[in-house]
Amino acid sequence: MSNIELAARARIVAGTLRPLLPPQARTVILGVGSELRQDDYAGSFAARQLTRLLADLSLQQSFLAIEGGTAPENLVGVIRSFRPDAVIVLDAAGLGLAPGSCAILQPEDITGATFSTHMLPLPVTLNYIEQTCGCQTAYVGIQPVSVAQGIGMDPQVQTGTIYLLQELAAVIRRQLAVK
Repeated sequence: MSNIELAARARIVAGTLRPLLPPQARTVILGVGSELRQDDYAGSFAARQLTRLLADLSLQQSFLAIEGGTAPENLVGVIRSFRPDAVIVLDAAGLGLAPGSCAILQPEDITGATFSTHMLPLPVTLNYIEQTCGCQTAYVGIQPVSVAQGIGMDPQVQTGTIYLLQELAAVIRRQLAVK
C-alpha cells in the first residue's frame, strides 16, 4: 500500500472519531502494546507521540493520552479518575489489510490470536471501562507485520501509525480552534 493510501485511510479513521475528540468530550487515547514485540508497539508508540505532538496545547481538562502496555486494564483507575466521555484504544490488530493500515473495529471483531498479547481480552476491558466510566469507547486497529519478540517496528507500520496520530492531532487541533 502506498503512503498516500495509508494517509487517506488514517484521515478517514480520524474523521470518523471526530465526535469523540475534544472539545465536545473529555477523551482518553489509550495506546496498547509492547515495545518488545515489534509492531505490537504501534498503539503505545502512537499515544507517546500524540502526547509529544500536542504538548504545546493546554489539554489537561479535555484530553489524555496514555500508554497501556500489555495490561491496559491496570489503567482503568487512572482512566476513571479522568472522567472521560470517550476512550479510544489504539492497538496492533490483524485486520487482513496492508501493513500500517488502520481501521475502526467493533468489539465483536476483537478476537482471536492476533489480539492475544494482552493480559485481559480487550473487549472485556472496553466493556468494563464503558460500565465503570459511563463513556463511549472505540477501538482502532493498526495492521502489523509481526508481533513476535523483537525491538523495532516495521517501517511501513511505523509510517501508517504516524499518519494516524498526525490525523488525530489535526482533528484535535481543529476542534480546539472551534471552541
